[in-house]
Amino acid sequence: MERAVTRQRLFLGSGALNLDLFYEVSSLAELRFKGVEFRPGGEAAGDRETLQALRDYLESRGRFLGASGGGSAANTIFALARFGFETAFIGAAGQDQEGERVLAELAEAGVDLSRVLISGTTGLALIVLDEKRDRFIFVSPGTAEKALADFDPAPGEEAWLHLSSLVSEEGFAFHRRLVRRASGPVSFDPGEIYAARGPKALGPLLEKTSYLFITEAEFEALGLSAAELFARGLEAIFLKRGARGARLCLPETVLDLPAEKALRVVDNTGAGDFFDAGVLAGLALGLRPEAAVRLGLKVAAASLRDYGRRGCPTREEFLNWVKSL
Repeated sequence: MERAVTRQRLFLGSGALNLDLFYEVSSLAELRFKGVEFRPGGEAAGDRETLQALRDYLESRGRFLGASGGGSAANTIFALARFGFETAFIGAAGQDQEGERVLAELAEAGVDLSRVLISGTTGLALIVLDEKRDRFIFVSPGTAEKALADFDPAPGEEAWLHLSSLVSEEGFAFHRRLVRRASGPVSFDPGEIYAARGPKALGPLLEKTSYLFITEAEFEALGLSAAELFARGLEAIFLKRGARGARLCLPETVLDLPAEKALRVVDNTGAGDFFDAGVLAGLALGLRPEAAVRLGLKVAAASLRDYGRRGCPTREEFLNWVKSL
């Protein structure tokens, strides 16, 4: 099984590279800050000035828990590297201490960073958790993404390209160019930021996508039915439903699978990204979609045991789950 893992094609991730800053408050519902809606599971973006003001507000209302590298595709690629797959990342990080920390985490996991541009400032994300372990994310992209304006690499024929959102217009244009040159499989987790752009703007990305990972709220915001997405060439939709598990949508089949029981719940940040990693790993190893979803749910449940990437399952855990499936 270990040899089978290392023989798989390269997973190439692209999306935001952030430094996540974790804060705990008593209740998200009690927070009030400049019109920001602190919805459980929600996500918003803004400039660095707004993020710093929000951070000061959180310092007065809660407590700082720590920092970790973040970004949806980055989390997924981190997990796949930890499981033993060949991985690389393509994107931009800042020329600052935050960028050094973010890249050091990925490099330690074994992710190839030769296609990461170093420029400007690194994106920051405030991860706000409450006593119920609900979470809200506020992202500020920094200026690093602007370096992607003239970046036009080819993913490579053997690469499996996995995309998540970038905040800036330069980043979105970069992803449209990147996916146009992709010749291998493409998986896509749009998040709220890309889903809110709507089907017309996302058309070039969706038309190259084989596997879509999306939450129920994002699916509603996207404004396309499953039938319309399958008509664009999608092979499978993996609908993430939080504590209710996941829904596997195939052109002729819909199957609901319950969540795996978590032995310990500390933080659900990144659980959806780790679910993506489990499903992608399963598909790459030749598991049927249903078994791949079950693997994703096991990975997601295990990730809840600690903050951010610290809860990511080990290679040994992953291999044991694959054998059980």
